[in-house]
Amino acid sequence: MNRVLTGKETAKKILNEANALICENSLKPALAAIIFGGDESCLLYAQSKTKIGESVGIKVDTICFDEVLDTNSAIEKIAELGNGEKYHGIILEEPLPKGMDTAQVRDAIPPEKDVDCATSANLGKILSSCGFFEPATPLAVLELLVFHSIDISGKNVVIVGRSRTVGLPLANMLLQKKSGRNATVTVCHSGTRNLAGITRRAEILIVAIGSPSFIGREHVSEGTIVVDVGTNFYEGRLVGDVDFESVKDIAGAITPVPGGVGPVTVACLMRNTAKACILTKKK
Repeated sequence: MNRVLTGKETAKKILNEANALICENSLKPALAAIIFGGDESCLLYAQSKTKIGESVGIKVDTICFDEVLDTNSAIEKIAELGNGEKYHGIILEEPLPKGMDTAQVRDAIPPEKDVDCATSANLGKILSSCGFFEPATPLAVLELLVFHSIDISGKNVVIVGRSRTVGLPLANMLLQKKSGRNATVTVCHSGTRNLAGITRRAEILIVAIGSPSFIGREHVSEGTIVVDVGTNFYEGRLVGDVDFESVKDIAGAITPVPGGVGPVTVACLMRNTAKACILTKKK
């Protein structure tokens, strides 16, 4: 097996940067993780951020609204938290309850507190490279590759998945003409014909399609760098979108699940929260 690109050291570096921002600017950042409808997996994921936040000086509160199951009520709750001064960052744990308009609920987060870049306003700014924040998971992918000295510039990068939270923003970020990016990007999805033929041409393959072990040996060429963004609970355990066991021997490098992109994503959220606190302080 070739290199396994774990996220532990990358996350540590980013958390140290967050802590430096907090200490240098005498900040007391606070992050609200909002859950609607009482989804247990959302609750566990939100609570896992608390200890990490505390380690760098960020207070993370998990706020559950079990009784809120409609769009208008959810928007009102977010507006109440967003208009107050207690929280510098707000994230929305998804999926939302069935029947809620996810886009409308996301857009209720004030852009200056949208530390996961979920709102339409902040996502739109990615196109012009002028946003104050970048979404945590796409940013985590880039940070992990750079940390492990994998050159992205000019490379043929294939993304499998076109979601609003990962695939689409990541494609735009990779295309930016700046250090650690500047790639040639192809975006595939569930409707792509001859998917394996396209992914086998990738120098870097990034998978975020939300389907356990969707990518197998037939999709990967010898030496390809494989980044698995998937987080799927399957048969009682957490697995990625890549069949790790079948791919690991031919990939030039590969991220594990868990322990790859996941911890880096949380670290990026914390650094964004520290930046949001600075933004609030300047006003």
